[in-house]
Amino acid sequence: MRNFIQFLKSKQFRIHFAIAFGSVAILLFIVFKWLNIYTRHSETISVPDLKGIEIVEAMDLLDQQGFKYVIDSIYTELGEPNTVYEQEPEANALVKENRTIYLTIVSGSAPTVKLPDLIDVSFREAKAILESYGIKVGQLIYQPDLAQNAVLGIRYKGSEVGKGFVLSKGEVVDLILGDGYGNLKVVIPNLVGLSFDEALFVLQGSKLLIGSVIFDGNNNDTLNAIVYKQSPESSTDTSMNKISQGETIDIYLKVK
Repeated sequence: MRNFIQFLKSKQFRIHFAIAFGSVAILLFIVFKWLNIYTRHSETISVPDLKGIEIVEAMDLLDQQGFKYVIDSIYTELGEPNTVYEQEPEANALVKENRTIYLTIVSGSAPTVKLPDLIDVSFREAKAILESYGIKVGQLIYQPDLAQNAVLGIRYKGSEVGKGFVLSKGEVVDLILGDGYGNLKVVIPNLVGLSFDEALFVLQGSKLLIGSVIFDGNNNDTLNAIVYKQSPESSTDTSMNKISQGETIDIYLKVK
């Protein structure tokens, strides 16, 4: 133990210790210096604003500033074709040189889709399906059919098309819908003198609908009321006394 303490106090130990300490200090200095050079510590560059710029111009600008870049495309009507629509990182972000910039450009042509089968689908559902495909709904063309607001056909640029027809996203189709009436004509029943419930029963049997219900006075008691007038009126002229199924008849009620 005494010899070890004497060694620690010796000139030889101090020399070895100084050499070792100096070597470690030099090594650490070299390592930190290398890391600082390798990582270009505190050296950043601002990302340019590329949105709306032609892609060729954007590429030239990135090349000049030492950036790498990856390009993808998207179809949208919100930008001009072949211009930058989105970028990551955003403009003015501070990044290291040689950072990769991800660019999304506006495609010059819209992708195509195939029309799904929409026949007999309700208008609301058909519209939602078409919008999910990127197709817009234009005019609504109603034709006589008992299926109210159901799709009977699809027209594209004046021609009728169907399932599997190929068109570009963003284009417009017109929908042919049923009007809920159909072509079948029925005799206008005579409702005058009937109670409210009896009139409803007759209308249902004729596949007609009740329209407006107008009361004579302030008493709205349908249980004790009878029909004293209807529109359209029933006629004895059989050639004129017809309307389409699904149409409405207004009735006028008064209390007995």
